[in-house]
Order: sequence, then C-alpha cells, then structure tokens
Amino acid sequence: MQQKSNSAISTAQWLTLSTLFILCYWPTYIVPGLDEHTAQKTFFFVMLGYFLIVTFATRTTIKVPNVAYIYFFPLIAMLITFSFNVPSFSFFHVSVLIKPFLLFLFVVFFYSFLTAHFDLTDSARIKSTLLIIFLMQLAFIALQIILGDIAVLMLFNSKEVYEGFGVRAPGTFDWVYITCYFLSFFLAILIIEFFLGKSRFSAFILIIFALLAIFLSQSKTGYLATVLILLYFTFLSAILRLGIANKILFSMAALLSLLVFLVLYFEVNLDYVTRFIELSLEGKLDGSTSTRTNQTIIALTESLKYWYKGSPLALEGFIIENSYLDYLFRYGMFGLIAFLSVIITFYWYSLAVCINATKLYRNGLLNFQTFQLSIACHIAFVAASLYSFTGTPIDAYRSALWSCFLISLTSYINTLIKKQSKLSKPNVAYQ
Repeated sequence: MQQKSNSAISTAQWLTLSTLFILCYWPTYIVPGLDEHTAQKTFFFVMLGYFLIVTFATRTTIKVPNVAYIYFFPLIAMLITFSFNVPSFSFFHVSVLIKPFLLFLFVVFFYSFLTAHFDLTDSARIKSTLLIIFLMQLAFIALQIILGDIAVLMLFNSKEVYEGFGVRAPGTFDWVYITCYFLSFFLAILIIEFFLGKSRFSAFILIIFALLAIFLSQSKTGYLATVLILLYFTFLSAILRLGIANKILFSMAALLSLLVFLVLYFEVNLDYVTRFIELSLEGKLDGSTSTRTNQTIIALTESLKYWYKGSPLALEGFIIENSYLDYLFRYGMFGLIAFLSVIITFYWYSLAVCINATKLYRNGLLNFQTFQLSIACHIAFVAASLYSFTGTPIDAYRSALWSCFLISLTSYINTLIKKQSKLSKPNVAYQ
C-alpha cells in the first residue's frame, strides 16, 4: 500500500478536515430575520455547497459505501405512506423527501474524502483534529456559562443558557441532550486512551471535563444515557477482551462517589433534578417529562388510527421528541420499521467493524488510533439509539451531519481493515 507523507498536511486533507469544523461551528443564526427552522434547514445546503466545493477543489472521486444506502429505508417508507396522502400532498412532503437523500450524499462525500486523501498512517491526524473540535466545544460551553446569552454566542446557538432551569449550556448543538450525544464519542476515545494509551493524565483530565459538561447540561436523558453507555462500554470491553472491564466499573463508582461529595460540599443547586425526583415521588411529572408523556400518548393514539399513512397532525407541524415515535407518528408502521432498520444496521455494522479492528490491532496489523476510533464510532451509535428515545440525533439539524460523519468514518475504517487483512495474507494479491 502506498504511504502518503506524514510530515505535512496536504491541501486536500486540510479541506477535508475543515468540513468537520464547519459542521460543528458554522454560525447558523448569522442571518437576521430568518426563523430558527429555516436557518437550520439552510445549514444543510451550506454544508452541501461546501462539500461540492471541496470535491471539485481536491478532484475527489466519488465512492459510495454500501452502508449509506440504509438512508433509503426512510425514503421508501415516506413514499409508501405518501401514496395514501395524494389529495393532501404539499411542500411538507417534498421537504421531508429531500432530507434522506441529502444525508445519503453527506455520507458519500465524507467517505469519498477520507478514502481518497487518507490512509492508515493518517489515523492519528484524524484523531487529533477531532480532539481539537472536542476542546473547542468544551471552550464554547465554558463561554456560554461565563458570558451567558450574548449576541456573538447566539449566532451559533439560539437557545438561552440562563432560563428557568438555571444554567443549561448546550454548546453549538442547540439541544443539551445532543451535546451529550456528541460527547459520548469522545468519552469512548478518552477512556481507551486512559486505560490503554500513552497520554493517560491528559485523557483523565478531559474525561472529567466531558462528564462535567454532561452534568451541567441538566439533561436527565444525558445522565441516564451516559450511565448506560458506560455500562455498555464495560460489557463491550469484556467481549473484546481488552482487560479493562473491572477498571471501568471501579472508575465509575469512584467518580460517582466524588460527584456526590462535591455536590454536597459545594451545595450545588440541582433544583432541576431534585424537582423531578420530588414530583415523581408524588406521582406527578415535571414540565419536560409531562410534555414527552403527552407526545407519547398522542403518537401511539394517532399511529393506531393511521398506521398505514401517518397522522395528519404531522402536516400541522406537531413535534414528537422521540425518533422511534416520530417516525411512527409521521409515516405509520412503515416509518417505525424503517427507523429501526437504520438503528439496528448501524449498530451491527459498527460492532462488526469494531471487532475486526480489535483483532487486527491485537495482531499488530492496525495502529492504536484506528482501533480507538472504531470503538468510539460503535459507542456513538449505541448512544444514538438511546438518545433517539427523547430526541432526533440521527436526522435532525447539526446532529444529523455529525451522525453522517460517524457512519462515514466507520465505513472508512472498514475499508482500511479490508486492505490490511489482504496484506496479511501473502497468497492473496493486493489490488
């Protein structure tokens, strides 16, 4: 395999990696007068335009990873249900049909860039760029907490940091639970680094900052999902025989004890959480839980009545903050089946890549960074399946593009694995 120079970053690599910065830090609300939803939809086309510019500038050959076709499942579900809604066909139907195709294109573009301009020796460079993006996100969250709702910061995120719940800094991803989803990928990278890598001290410090950002999000979903993700990480490390399962469990217990001590010692205001617990003990619901409960009842009621074509309430802009129920509500049983197909496919595909990467790494045929990224991608897809119960990390605004990148990165790692596997077999000619 031809090795690219690792001494300096090429223009093509720089342009490719710059798409990650634009993905996370494009000032979505920079145009005055645009409402929130229009600005978010415009972001998709800003990214599409940038992808096209980079493609032509770097003369990248377009390649389609097989896993990208999974985005056509929701498209097929939409077409089936819309066939029952021909009399009420509107711009709404056209706009939602475009989204799966755009997400498919984003996966294709990212995968094409990665396979055309990066090889196995560049994994460290990709990881370093991602860590810079992670540090910038932590810095942005810190600025939101320190400076509050100032105009400059709200160009990137229109949500108010200081409101009825105290401080809820969501970073550049609008919703706090999406920021928690974003951070789950980096938690996986840092945990592997801490237990198996060389930069253990810096990894430990960054893990603390990531968990602190999740804690300050005041997202109940973020808290629960993070615990479940760490437990799954423990299970995965046992399956992969990494030898760190017990260490992860001990670290979780130690960090939890430390967190409780600090909350009690500094008398941290946790009204948002304590109010939820108190209301739950009284058999009541807080505002956000009550809203989601009502949405669940509406989604299930409407889906039973309109299981074959989706609820007509979807045309009125009614929002269901649960991806599983949202697809059921909008596109009936076909929509739910399509979304489950997406989640299950991404899970098993990333798990297979993760297992194969671990085998090659153990045999000295894959570098540490690629092995590390493969595990982080899988953990991120586990996180996506959990956060989909209270939001839409797979197909909503900036988080959808982040998910597209993770899918592309997983496919790219799978390509590297196949090449390395061929090289490890002397009787098989490398093509």
